[in-house]
Amino acid sequence: MAFTIRAIGYKGADIGLTTRFPAALYDRLCALKKRTGVSLNSLLLQAVEYALDHLPEEDPPHPP
Repeated sequence: MAFTIRAIGYKGADIGLTTRFPAALYDRLCALKKRTGVSLNSLLLQAVEYALDHLPEEDPPHPP
């Protein structure tokens, strides 16, 4: 299933988290926000949720 952006709210999303983005990625996210009208928070939550839902079942490699 392809990733699709939905105009939904996330009730109960009340845990604050600080994340740093490379400028180019942040610019892309802001452009997507402007184009879709979906909040940056909702875009990020949907993208993370999609990524976690589509991770392979096997354990990811561990850093050395």
